[in-house]
Amino acid sequence: GPGVEAWLEVSNIGQDPVQLDELVVLFVDAAQGGAVELGSPRRWGFYQSGWQSWSPALVRRAGDGTYVEMDSASYLTRHLPHGPLGKELASEWATVIAGERGNLLLGFVTAADQLAEIRLRLDRGKRFGALAARCFADGVTIAPGQSLLSERLMIAAGDSPLDLLEGYAQALGETMGARRGWPIPTGWCSWYYFYGENTARDVLDNLAAAVETGLPLEYMLVDDGYQTAIGDWLSVDEEKFPQGMEALAKRIRAAGRKPGIWTAPFAASSASRLYADHPDWVIKDEEGRPVVAWQRWGVDTYGLDLSHPAVQEWLGETFRTIRGWGYELFKVDFLFAGALAGRRHNPNVTRAQAVRRGLEVIREAIGEEAFLLGCGAPLGPCVGLVDGMRIGPDVAVNWHPFWSDLTFMSAENAARTTLARYFAHGRLWINDPDCVLVRQRDDQSDLTLSEMRTLATVIGLSGGMVLSGDNLPTLAPRRLKYLAKLLPPYGVAARPLDLFARESPQLLALPVETDFGRWLMLAAINWEDRTTSTTIDLSELGGGAYHVFDFWGERYLGLVRDRIRIERHLPHATKLLLLKEPSDRPDLLASTFHLTGGAVEV
Repeated sequence: GPGVEAWLEVSNIGQDPVQLDELVVLFVDAAQGGAVELGSPRRWGFYQSGWQSWSPALVRRAGDGTYVEMDSASYLTRHLPHGPLGKELASEWATVIAGERGNLLLGFVTAADQLAEIRLRLDRGKRFGALAARCFADGVTIAPGQSLLSERLMIAAGDSPLDLLEGYAQALGETMGARRGWPIPTGWCSWYYFYGENTARDVLDNLAAAVETGLPLEYMLVDDGYQTAIGDWLSVDEEKFPQGMEALAKRIRAAGRKPGIWTAPFAASSASRLYADHPDWVIKDEEGRPVVAWQRWGVDTYGLDLSHPAVQEWLGETFRTIRGWGYELFKVDFLFAGALAGRRHNPNVTRAQAVRRGLEVIREAIGEEAFLLGCGAPLGPCVGLVDGMRIGPDVAVNWHPFWSDLTFMSAENAARTTLARYFAHGRLWINDPDCVLVRQRDDQSDLTLSEMRTLATVIGLSGGMVLSGDNLPTLAPRRLKYLAKLLPPYGVAARPLDLFARESPQLLALPVETDFGRWLMLAAINWEDRTTSTTIDLSELGGGAYHVFDFWGERYLGLVRDRIRIERHLPHATKLLLLKEPSDRPDLLASTFHLTGGAVEV
């Protein structure tokens, strides 16, 4: 069923103001006789999602005895304290606990006013200790006679943990007014080849190549590198973009494409004119020093105080100007900078409210017809204001991250987190799995053919945005075909069938229905660094016999019953299989022109 909702209202019936840091909506404590009856806690699967786009999302065994530092980089954790290492598991806004005797969802279905989290603690014997759901009031003051409401917590049980996650996202989207119905964007992005060194010439060369391919690449997104400093968005680097950004937008539109642009609107570099002119516009710590959001090449970047009326006015004017230049897609990045802990102009504005107010100003400035893409963003407060959202860390031209960090850029990290947040797509926003990289290894890439195909498969089966991160003029024709197989996006997210069975889901299932038939696209991923064998039990898919076609291998594997065995599953490789039930009439088995095997192009 739909479950129940709980919330907390705190009223000040005294004579003096009351300051609130936390609102604990639910607290189940074993020491006070509380219990969660889902079987042995050591076998529970606990869904964890960090607070912002790049934070990891995965399922951990509650009894593993290790606490996962979900956001290991300092700029990802400063929003709230973590519990004792090795004792607690935490998830922001929602979790599903999957046990032998059932599945339990705890999830906040409102998120406009407070950041929130769910925490689970086991004792030393790996027995249940405590379960808590709390909202962060960030020290706001309640005046005498006034009240404060927490966010609303949904509590539900069900047979399927995936159904619970999907139902939660649907409920959150409805209460927060999720923006649904946009056509799913496709296009090209400058970041993953030029990394901030892009020029107007590079953009125009890729525009010409995009037109020449004939592929439906709708947007040309100019990423970081055009501005003179973080915060000085209207000050353009004249050496790299001598004609300015408005002229570039006109060239893009004249070629039949739509211009997109990147900003980090809630941040200001210490080297920017913005900070030099307005040092009082940034979040401060208790000593009055600017709060550092991140550092690059020795230069600090600060979080802007979005509670400040002058900051809001500047933000609106900036985005009205850029919209006037002709840009239609706005990638707003590093949004967590506006939610950092610290002192603000208005002390009664929470971090969630500050971020949401900043996004409201941007939305008002760009209008309803522009596409707003969030990135590096606290996820909950953005629902209802953004059209798309990055749901994982940056992709990269390397499979493993350079060091062991679930937040760090890599194809592996991006793919894993994309799978774990699949349920947000179409319910909260359009998922952005980040750019697809298909370029050859002699053109600034270390990805093997297997790794490239796996990344392409995950992005294609996500149902979300498809943006190319390659330099189209140097892309080999054989590699361009891989990009073509993802276009246009199908729009429906595949389900990671074993999300709660393993840390890295291995099986993705996408049912496909058309006017001329139905079939199943089934992806099997080998996350191991070695060749292995993989067995797929068809009884878990309903049993019976299936015609099986290997999409990437482009070969028919025969009529298969009971199980499919992949004898030589290469490291980091994905077998993408089309499964179709036998028919008593002539039938098209598969097409290799699109990742869905025929749903889009036939």
